[in-house]
Amino acid sequence: MPAKPIHILHLIDTTGPGGAETVFTTLLRSLDSDRYQHTVVLRGEGWVADTVREIGIEPLIIDSKGSFNLGYIATLLGLIRKNGITLIHAHLLGSNIYGALAAIVSRVPMIATFHGGADVASKERFLATKFRLINIGAKAIVCVSRRLQEELGARSPLATKKLRLIYNGVDPEKFQPRSGDALKKELGLAADTKIVISIGNIRPAKGYPYLVDAVADVVAQDPGVHFVIVGHQRKDLFSQLEAQIEQVGVGGNIHFLGFRSDVQDLLCQADVFLLPSTSEGFSISTVEAMMAGIPVVSTRSGGPEEILDHDKTGILIPVADRVAISHAVLRVVRGEIPENMNVQARDRAKQSFSVRAMLDHYEALYQELV
Repeated sequence: MPAKPIHILHLIDTTGPGGAETVFTTLLRSLDSDRYQHTVVLRGEGWVADTVREIGIEPLIIDSKGSFNLGYIATLLGLIRKNGITLIHAHLLGSNIYGALAAIVSRVPMIATFHGGADVASKERFLATKFRLINIGAKAIVCVSRRLQEELGARSPLATKKLRLIYNGVDPEKFQPRSGDALKKELGLAADTKIVISIGNIRPAKGYPYLVDAVADVVAQDPGVHFVIVGHQRKDLFSQLEAQIEQVGVGGNIHFLGFRSDVQDLLCQADVFLLPSTSEGFSISTVEAMMAGIPVVSTRSGGPEEILDHDKTGILIPVADRVAISHAVLRVVRGEIPENMNVQARDRAKQSFSVRAMLDHYEALYQELV
């Protein structure tokens, strides 16, 4: 007789696209439907809800505004009883807290996944109390990078024995290296233009002001280099970037595309991938670029140091350093990198950061806890 499926309650704080959200939806899409059932609770409509529906699951939209929304917790407990939930898996700080509270009351095992330093910002109110609740409620606390695991172990009351390392995964089949000039045509660029692409929503940790300053340095030496930024544009920060770009005078060489669903195709048309972040939990986009077969320039912002081997699978540079960014980009566009760096990078990404590897680790954890 086949084993009864594990019924997982999935929780996440956010509604728009991003790294944590991609992992969240990838798990729903990739877990074996014969072995796992899913109840998905979201806090609002948006990209995550749309993607979950495309997978074939109708999410429950439940508002959870407030630091400790008792009504939201009561609703979760009702779902746990009604649906026979056997495991809770939450992502990001807010959902980890609510998942832990529900787990404490229901005595259902719970996994909390942290995706980066923003999850554990020191300015967060009642942070120590929130960590203590997660520590009580969670049977396992997943970190997506070793650095994050070490930070949580050192800066929080979370039990180190509960901390687990599971790297985020990317499907290599979606990033077969190929060429194309559709992006250059879309932007009206010459065929010999060199494109430097950055993937990531516009928010403080992404370090885009340093990128803008670096563009001025690069264009002064090679005006044929253009920078493309893909990701949601938070209005206040985007306005600041626009003002900075106008002041520096490089508007003709920077192109903001907003959110795009064709990231795979865009990456494969670029000549360089640039991650200018000042803080990064893991960086799925870096792995995607490696799988797309394009050279990677990334700051030493946390997770990337565990992904890249400097001058073997990519170029690592200091954070918040416009000169380092411009020097590294010019080095790549001039072809001053090891001949086999892209091949080694793709092999490394497929071996260590594939969806299959991530799924194997999460499934082993699910089985252990249930």
